[in-house]
Amino acid sequence: MVEIKVKKEYQTLDKNNFQQVSDLVDRIVEDIWKTSKLEVGAKWQDELKMALVKDYMFDLINPDLLDFDSTDS
Repeated sequence: MVEIKVKKEYQTLDKNNFQQVSDLVDRIVEDIWKTSKLEVGAKWQDELKMALVKDYMFDLINPDLLDFDSTDS
């Protein structure tokens, strides 16, 4: 499984470059799709897809909200 550092890549991404944006989106979608296949049941695959989409969104918007190891909490 490839870890995509969304926040880091987003900062350097040329948002006007269709190819760069498309490549990042493709890698995110591919990661979600492949990871969801680790679950056997269709219901759980869908649940995992939704959880991964949310994780990617949090990572983009504010990754600190998902930092459960933080000593600040």
